[in-house]
Parts: sequence; C-alpha cells; structure tokens
Amino acid sequence: MSRFLRNAAAAALTVAAVGALASAASAQTYNRLIVFGDSLSDNGNLFARSGQPTSPPYFQGRFSNGPVFTELLGFNAGRSALGAPVTGSINYAYGGARTDSTAFPPGMRNQLLAYTGAGGVFGPSDLVSILGGANNIFQAFPGAAGNPLTAQSTMQVVATGAAADVNFIVNRVAGAGAGTILVGNLPRLGITPQFSASNPLVGPSGSALADFSGTTFNSALSAGLFGVAAANPNSNIILFDIYKVSDALAGNPGLFGLTNARDACFNGVTICANPDGYLYWDSVHPTAAGHRLQAQLANDYLYYGDLGAQSTLQAETAFRQREDLLDLASESMAARGSWEPGTRLTFGALYDSVETDARGPVAAADATGWGGRVGLDHVMSDTMRFGMAGTFRTADVEAGPLAFDVETYAFDLYAGWRSGAMFVNAALGGSVDKYDDITRVTALAPIVHSGETDGGSLGARLQAGTWFDMGGIALSPRVAVNFVSTEVNGYVEQGVAAQYQYEDRSVEGASGEVSLRAEGGGDGMSFWVEGGYRDSFADSRDAVRVGIAGNPAQVLSRDFDDPFGGSLIASAGLEAGFGPGSISVGYRGRYGDATDSHLGAITFRLPLQ
Repeated sequence: MSRFLRNAAAAALTVAAVGALASAASAQTYNRLIVFGDSLSDNGNLFARSGQPTSPPYFQGRFSNGPVFTELLGFNAGRSALGAPVTGSINYAYGGARTDSTAFPPGMRNQLLAYTGAGGVFGPSDLVSILGGANNIFQAFPGAAGNPLTAQSTMQVVATGAAADVNFIVNRVAGAGAGTILVGNLPRLGITPQFSASNPLVGPSGSALADFSGTTFNSALSAGLFGVAAANPNSNIILFDIYKVSDALAGNPGLFGLTNARDACFNGVTICANPDGYLYWDSVHPTAAGHRLQAQLANDYLYYGDLGAQSTLQAETAFRQREDLLDLASESMAARGSWEPGTRLTFGALYDSVETDARGPVAAADATGWGGRVGLDHVMSDTMRFGMAGTFRTADVEAGPLAFDVETYAFDLYAGWRSGAMFVNAALGGSVDKYDDITRVTALAPIVHSGETDGGSLGARLQAGTWFDMGGIALSPRVAVNFVSTEVNGYVEQGVAAQYQYEDRSVEGASGEVSLRAEGGGDGMSFWVEGGYRDSFADSRDAVRVGIAGNPAQVLSRDFDDPFGGSLIASAGLEAGFGPGSISVGYRGRYGDATDSHLGAITFRLPLQ
C-alpha cells in the first residue's frame, strides 16, 4: 500500500516535472515545434480554409472539444493556413489529410513542400511532429470491406503505401537537418467507436479488418523508420507508439480518470453529459481529455534522456554502500585499545539514510536502509590482527518518478598491523548488488513501469596513523586511500508507455582521506569522536545511457560527477563490556556537496573459548 501511495503521489509530480521540462531549460530541450499531420494534430488549419469542423460543438476548429495533443507539448505553434511565419513554431496539419500529395486537404507530402517552399528550414534544436496514415485507411476501407475475398490484400497495399509516404517525409525532414522527429503510429483502430465490433455497420469482421490495416501500417512504419534512422544519424527519430497503450486505455479507463473508453461523446446530434470522462469525442477523434493523455505519453518519449537519468542513483547507491563496508572493516582495526590474542565472533546491525540534492534532470532522492553483519576477528599477537565479515544490506531509494530497492550481499577481508603508537590496516571486499522492485512513474500517469537488474562492486581501503596520549585522552591523526568499482547491468523496463532501455554502467573512483580521532574513557567504557575530510583524486564514471526498447530513437547520454564531491566526515561512538564480550554503538556521517549520508551501527563482540 505504501508503494502504491508513493507511486500515486509521484505520478502527479512527474506530470508537473515533464511540463517544466517542456517549457524550461533542461538537458533535453527543443527550441520550436513543426507539425505535419491530419486531424489528430490540426490546430485549426482546415477550419480556417473551409469552416469545418462546425465549431461549436467542435472546439475552435479542432477535431475535438479542446486543444489537440501537439498544442500541449509546450509550444505555441501558429496556423500555416493563416500565414504563420516559418521561422517559429508552426502547424501544417489538416483534418482529413492523407499521407500523399492530395491537393486539398493538403496531403502530408504537400504539407512538407508548402513549408520548404515558404522558406522553411530545419535545425538541430527543432522538434518535428509527424503523425498520419489513418485517412488513407478510412477512405479505402468501405470499398475493401465490401469484397471480403480481397479485403486484406487491398488494405495491405493501402497501409504499406501510407507508411512509405510517412517514411519518405521523415527521411526528407531528417536529411534537411531536423534534430528530433517524433513519428506517431496509429492506435488500435478496431476498438474505436467507428470500427468497434459492437458497431452494427462494421461487425466483428470489419473490426478485425480495421485492426489488420492499422497493424500493417504500424509494422511497415516501424521497419522503415529503422532504415531512415540509420541513414540519418544526426537526427533523433523517435517512434511515438500510440498503439501500445490502446488496450490499457480501453481495458481500464478509470485508471486514467475516464469513465468511458468505448463510445463517442458526440454522436453528431447530442453531447454526453461529461466529456472529460470520455476517451472519444466522436467516432475516431479523442476528447480533450484523450489529447491530454496523448500529450503525456508523447512527453514520456520526448524526454527519455532526462527522465531515464534518474537511474544514476543505482550505481551511486551501491558505490556508497561498498565504501561504507570498507569503513566499517577499517574501523575495527584503528581503535586505541590493546589487542588481546584470541578469536571473537562479531554480530552487528546497521541502519543508514541518505539525502541527495537535485542535480540537473535528476530529482532529489532519499534512501533508507538496514542490514546485518556477521564476522570473525582473530588477534594473532599484540601486533597482528585479521578478520572477515559477511554483510547483508538493503536500501529503499526514491527519486522523483524512480524508486528501487537494492539488496547487497557482501564479503570483506581485513588485516591490521601495529607497532607502538603506529598502525596500518587494509580492507578488501566485494558485493553482489540486486536491484529489485524498480519502478518508474511514467509521464502518462499513473502508468508505472517496472524492472530489475543486478551488478557488483569491489573495493579496497588502506589506512595508516599514529597515537598520541594526552593524559586521559588519546589523539590519532590518520590518512587513508580508498578505491571502489561498481557495475550495474543494463535492463529494459516493462510497461506500455515508452520502455526505457538502460545500458550497462560502470562507476570507479579513488579517494583520499585525512582525519583526527580522539578516544577516552575508563571503568570498562570508552568513547571516540572523529572528524575529517574525504575527496576524490581519480574518478571514472560511465555516462548514464538510455534508449527506448524496440525503437529507432538514439541512445542518449547524461554525465554525472561524484555526488559527494569533497565531503566532511564525522563519527562518534561508545564501547562497553557486555557479559562475556563487549558492545559498541557508533555513528558515521558524510556531508558532501550534494549528498549527506548517515550510518549507525551496533556491534556485539563475543570471544570464543
């Protein structure tokens, strides 16, 4: 229930965040929008030239009862029919347009020619929306359906021809220098009011033919786009998969705030009582609510590089946990008390929390976790000591739309040497990291994608220092160097919005540390406090690389530095006798440029007879 409530809250935050991304500076920005298409994208061009559709009941010349999805992407595109300048955001889409060179309504090939003929050019920061093909199918459908023996072959020719037109347009736009091209496919036509099996004018066979036509178009479009993308590597061609979400919308409209995803709100005569509860305004066009959902889905595709960048926290969490375990191993070697020969079992419990500030497209994050630790510590003499420990840790991380759990299974070896006041210790260990319950609240709230992956971490620490007795208080200046390497294996999200595909990532870093520790106490109890500073002197981090599965969209990279940067270190604790052994309670905190972490530990040591 807590995960459900968190996802619901994150959904609202994600919608707001995506809106901000569309209108404000971010790592993924578009300077203007150019639109080619049909009635799903028409912001009033056909109405300006023909007075259709009748408005009202249609909204100001849109084929809906409100703005269409291209108007909700963060741009104010002018109508080409009214002479809008081609230097700004502009919309050339016409209701009823085919994909070809039809004169009126201008086919999409003619829309492109009209734009370039007016002096329009494409630039690397332009976003171009291309969505069409339905009208080719609609116009051919009655004739094809009237001859069942040839219906599929007829519609196959129509659908593949329409897809070829769209791919031709995309290729021309990409070849002319457009930076990003959003290419929509067709929704599932057989469940629209016009082609539903429950429509007596269509029936089950007609509905199946409509589905066949739409999927044939979509398959041909997708196959062609991969070839176009390969030929135009400087353009990011994104397949906007509207089809994939069709069944989710129809099957559970309440999830999206709708009450009806089957029927038309406007039947040509009367309007339903609650248009915002309907997915369809008329037999094929979405309501304003439907267009809002489509715009949210479009944003999930358009901003995948930024939204997917949240995954940097996966490697960062495992990296920090590996550092923590090296610190704990070193801690047991660096206290002032004398080393008494013998073997001891150690049992520990850990609790930690981490707060990370927002960084560019990455949201602020919170992590909480706990763990258990079992070890064996052996003192050979008053100068030599070594041990081993196995640790299980888990952490729950939340960062804006992303949440995940990390389970870490770790093993560490450590050894120490001391002579008089001098000491040196070293720790070496590794971890298996499992990332479970990965969820991302998509921009099409409240659809949540899921995933899982794994990885591993290795690390080493070397520390040296000396002690000065100051009359009841002992002081120890010390230095340490640390090295940690973490790898996270790539994975693909599961869900019906844009399925982000995360590539393998490796994070390595070496850091140096200086600190001053003070110890004191008596009567079977001691205490310590320590303060210091840690900073990286070598850092090698792969960029976060995110693509969209089964999509010609490019893999985008986002670079992130160590979120701690230079960090202050503070620790304190108490140790006292407890039965045959001893118990200690300690805290260690790190306070960095963008991240603060807090680790608490309780450790019980029991000598073996």
